Amino acid sequence: MLLFVRFGIFAAADSFPWSQRSRRFGGSMRGMIFMLGFLWMASAHAVATQPVHYGLFGDVHVAMPSGEVRRSVMLISDRDGWSARSEALAQALSDDGALVMGIDLPVYLKQLYSIKNKCAYPSGHFEELSDWMQRHQGLANFTNPLLVGDGAGATFAYAVAAQAPAGTFSGLATLGWDSDFRARSSICVGDAGAMTKADGVRGWRIVPVKKLPPPWLPQPYAPGARVTGIREKIGETFSALSHFRHGVNAMSAKAAAELFAMQVAAWQDKHTASAVLPDDVADLPLVEVPHQGNFAGRVAIILSGDGGWAGLDIAVAEQMAQRGIDVIGLSTIKFFWHTRKPEEAADALTRIVQHYGETRPGADFVVIGYSFGASLAPVVINRAPLEIQNRISAQVLISPDAEAVFEVKVGDWFGSAHHDGSIPLAPEIAKSKVRVICVRGKDEGADSFCAQLAGKPKVSILELPGGHHYDGDYDGLGLAIFNALK
Repeated sequence: MLLFVRFGIFAAADSFPWSQRSRRFGGSMRGMIFMLGFLWMASAHAVATQPVHYGLFGDVHVAMPSGEVRRSVMLISDRDGWSARSEALAQALSDDGALVMGIDLPVYLKQLYSIKNKCAYPSGHFEELSDWMQRHQGLANFTNPLLVGDGAGATFAYAVAAQAPAGTFSGLATLGWDSDFRARSSICVGDAGAMTKADGVRGWRIVPVKKLPPPWLPQPYAPGARVTGIREKIGETFSALSHFRHGVNAMSAKAAAELFAMQVAAWQDKHTASAVLPDDVADLPLVEVPHQGNFAGRVAIILSGDGGWAGLDIAVAEQMAQRGIDVIGLSTIKFFWHTRKPEEAADALTRIVQHYGETRPGADFVVIGYSFGASLAPVVINRAPLEIQNRISAQVLISPDAEAVFEVKVGDWFGSAHHDGSIPLAPEIAKSKVRVICVRGKDEGADSFCAQLAGKPKVSILELPGGHHYDGDYDGLGLAIFNALK
C-alpha cells in the first residue's frame, strides 16, 4: 500500500492544479496526501456547529473549542452547500483549538451576485466576517484566519486569498478542486493581480496569480472532494485512488478528520511562526523587518491600519528595509483589540524606542502610521517622555482620520463615527515637537484631513495618485515616503 501511495498519488500530485505551485511542497505534502487517503468516508456526524446569522453569509456555521482558542478558520463548503462532511471537518478543527466559521458557498454566492457592481470583492466580506465573529465570540486575542475550501469551495477560496492584501489571511488549505467552477461575476483585481478570466457565457473562471499572498497547502486528492476537470491529467491514478480509498474504510471519518486537523495545525504553525521577541517587548504584537545592506542609521516604527499588519504596511516596510532602515511594525488590530488608554499606547511606543534604541545607539526614529494608525501617532508621541520624543525626527501620517480612537471596531469600516474617549488630531499636531509629513491620495478630495493642515508650522503635505489605497501602488508610496524623509 505504501508503494502505491509513493508512486501513484505522488507522481500525479505535481500536475495539479498548477504544477509550479504544487512542487513547492515536496516531501511534506506526501505525508499529508497519504493521511488524506483515509479522509471523508461516508459516515453520519452529530452537528458540531451552531448558526450565527451575518449579512451576506446568512447562517454562519460556528464551532468553538472547549478550551483556549488558538487559531481561527473560515471553512467554505462545496457547491452543494453545508453538509455532514462539512460538520465533520468543523468538529475536528474546533477540537484542535480553532474557532471555525463555516460558510455555505451557494448561500453566500447568491447574495454576492445580487450586488450589481462592476466586480466583486469577497475578500473584504470574509475579512469583515472574521473580525466581527471573533469579537462576537469574545475572543481574548485577534488572530488572522486560515482559509479552508472544499471542492468548489477550494477554487473559490483560492480567489479570495489571491484578492486579499498580504497578511489578511494566515494561510490557505484546499481540499480537492473544481475546475468546472465559474463565478457569475468577475472578482476585482487584488494586490496579486487578476484571478478571474472571462469564459464566454459560462461566466468567469478562476486562474492562477503569479504569487499567492498567503502560504498555500493544496490537497488535490482528498477522497470525496470535488475534483472535476483533472481526470484527463492524472489518468489511471484517479481510478486507482478510488480503489485505494475503499480499502482503508477501517478508519472512521471522525478519526480521519481529527488527524487532518492536527496536520493542518502543524503546517499552519510552521508557516506562521513569529520571531521570538525580547522579554521587554514580548507582549507587544510586533513584526521586525531588518534592514538590507548597510544600516542607514534609522529605525521606522509603523503603526498599521485597523486591518492589522497587511498589504500597504508590509510594502512600505519592505521599501524602507531595502534602503537600509530597520522597521518595527505594530499591528493595531491586535494591540487595540480591546480598548486602551492613550497612556498605554504611549508606554508601548516608549518601550519600543527604548529597546531598539539600546541595540542601535545613535539611530534616529521615525513613526509612520496608516489610517487608524496615522491618527494615533501624534497622540502617543506627545504622551511619551521628552527623551523619547527627542529621538523621533519625523512622523508620517498616511491618510489619517480627524480623531484618534483607541479600539478597533468593525463598524468603523463603513463610515466615520464618533467614539467616547476619542482625541481630536489637529490640537495634538499643533503642540507636537516632531515634524509632520501628511500623506494624502489626490482622489481623497477636500475631505482629507491632510487638507486641513496645509500651511501649518512643521507640517508638509505629500500628495500622491489615487485614493485611500493609493491605487494599490504601495511600493511607490513607500519610495515617496523614503524620499520625503531625507
